[in-house]
Amino acid sequence: MLTSGKQSQEEARIQSVLQRLSGITFIPNQWNETIFWETFEETGFTKDEVLHSDDVTFFQKFIDLKWPWEQIEHFADILIALEQYQPNQYLKERAKKTYQFILNESKMYSFQITSKISQL
Repeated sequence: MLTSGKQSQEEARIQSVLQRLSGITFIPNQWNETIFWETFEETGFTKDEVLHSDDVTFFQKFIDLKWPWEQIEHFADILIALEQYQPNQYLKERAKKTYQFILNESKMYSFQITSKISQL
């Protein structure tokens, strides 16, 4: 099990990767699919897991990797941004289910996440 210091380091590492992914997906002239998926793998998820794994396996991986809820939400935001470059209804559905997973598992209501779900 991770100690709190190691856990904080891991959370910081994941946050750094998510920030880089945001730069790739949210800045139009930064889009490069190969770089995106290579960077994405640094989160612990592969392209195949995102696009093809079943929901239970996908969400269990967040639990196993001990991702904080805020980072899972950021992950879902990136999936929505990715959909702009690779139109795929499945990405929207995966993001929507990820937001719902956060609401269900965190047992906290979030108006912001609820709003994101309704926009999909």
